[in-house]
Order: sequence, then C-alpha cells, then structure tokens
Amino acid sequence: MPNWFKFTYHPYPGKDLKTGEIVEVFRPTVPIVVSSKGIPSWEIQALVDSGSDRNLFPAKLGELIGIDIKSGDKRPIQGIGNSNIDAYTHKIKIHIAGYSFETEADFSYEQQSLLLGRDGFFNFFKKIEFKEKEKYVESIG
Repeated sequence: MPNWFKFTYHPYPGKDLKTGEIVEVFRPTVPIVVSSKGIPSWEIQALVDSGSDRNLFPAKLGELIGIDIKSGDKRPIQGIGNSNIDAYTHKIKIHIAGYSFETEADFSYEQQSLLLGRDGFFNFFKKIEFKEKEKYVESIG
C-alpha cells in the first residue's frame, strides 16, 4: 500500500486575539485510527505537528484501546512555555488513508489533543508538506 495522503485543513473554533470574536481557525489535521493489541479506536482528527518531537496522545484514548497507561516507560514532556507533563510510552499502530504502521506514542493524562510528531509519524514518510494558502497537508511516500 502506498504511504501517501492529502487532507484539507480542518476548521476549529478560535478567538481573534485583536477583537475577541470567535472565528474559524484551520489546522493541519488528518483522520487516523489508533490501535493496540488489535483494539482500534474510532476515526479521530490528529494534528500534524512539526514542532512536536514525538507522538503525544490523551491517556483516555489509550485506555479506550486497552492500554494500561502507567505500565509504559514514564517520560517527562516539555511543552510551550516550559510547561512539563508526565507521559507513558507505548507501542501502537496508526492507520491513515489505507496505510498503517507500527510506532510509539506517549500518552498523558494532562494531554487533550492528538499530536503527530517527527519521531513516530513524520519519519514514516519521505516528505510532509503544509500548503498554507491552499489549506491542505500532504505526504510523499
């Protein structure tokens, strides 16, 4: 199966920092299914995040697919503003656009969104391009 995808950015509600009004913010997300030990999640939007070192997912998602979160290797994750959270690393399978691969993800009880990072997602593709003007993200083999 080819490891290629192209997805239009997904709209989310956001706040205009100048006016305070609620506006649509388009983000480079892709629909994925995550599985562990043969138990799949539902299809869920994950942010393709070039600033994320690794895949980082909510612990609740891991629990729903049968992962004992705290049994994984514990690691501190540092984020924006030097905030620190604890995460636990587990092996998972990511399914995207008819392609799937085994990788790792860090799961945290303090994380709410799915972040696809450079190690664990980007490294499975030759190239990932963000087309800001056209509002889509695509991979090349």
